[in-house]
Amino acid sequence: MKLYGKEKAVEVLEKTARQNRLPHAIMFSGKSGVGKKALALYAAQLILCDNNACGECACCRNIENGTHPDVIFVKKACGGKYSAEPFREVLKNAVVLPNNGKYKVYVFEDCDTMLPVHFNALLKLVEEPASHLRFVFTCANTALVPETILSRVTEYAVPDPTVDDCERFLIESGVEQEKAKELSETFSGNIGECLESISGDESKTVASARDIAAAIAARDMFSAYAKLSAQSGRNELYRIFDCLVNIFRDAQAIKYGESAENTDKDIAQKIANNFSEEEIMRMSDTAFEICSGEVFNLNAALCASYFISGIMDN
Repeated sequence: MKLYGKEKAVEVLEKTARQNRLPHAIMFSGKSGVGKKALALYAAQLILCDNNACGECACCRNIENGTHPDVIFVKKACGGKYSAEPFREVLKNAVVLPNNGKYKVYVFEDCDTMLPVHFNALLKLVEEPASHLRFVFTCANTALVPETILSRVTEYAVPDPTVDDCERFLIESGVEQEKAKELSETFSGNIGECLESISGDESKTVASARDIAAAIAARDMFSAYAKLSAQSGRNELYRIFDCLVNIFRDAQAIKYGESAENTDKDIAQKIANNFSEEEIMRMSDTAFEICSGEVFNLNAALCASYFISGIMDN
């Protein structure tokens, strides 16, 4: 399994596995699309493969293909979202011994979308695990995970892939070089968002971010607020602010006489023309504060209000 831009994380995990010190509960935290699921699969390989995630044996291939009987993706098993009864039903099977090896690995993707009832049902299992159980969590925002869970996991922050890492991944996946370069720059190296775009779900979020940035460039803050507050879903809102950060940073670069790096150069140029350096810095800082998780628990309307008030003159 190739893990682009994750060399340091892989090195730490491999060293820990060789020393037989992998923790019973691991959490991979980071932005949506940076490769947390890939690292979760790799961790499962380290736990179950007899040759430290060789990538060649039947065990590793089955894990990568999602067909290993002892690797349970809980969200998928619950029908694609966490709901109380299916969740409890999945956890009931934790007492059943593994099919093929020493361990059964439960993977909780996007655990920051779980409700208190889910965490409460899980707590005892993670706190006093049976010897055959291992747990892997992925999470975009640890602030939404109870301390009772966080204190019982070992967290690994997943680094963002670089634009070059992302471009290399896309090219090796069969994407034409020019298109790979354009996508990598547009999504700032976020492999997951590039794949979403390629699959045909071209990002309403990217289009929304451009519309919002264009409204800001025109100093139409009412339209920017309306477009932001109309968003639904935490991940979509996060991606919009992530795109806005890149546009604002390009506007800052233009102000300083540097070249814009991303593809929305025309919008960045208009922002640079219509706002001062201080105003653009405030836009960038406020958007980054939101998408980095500082106020990520706010809903769309509150995030919109926070953002617009943050970028207006004091």
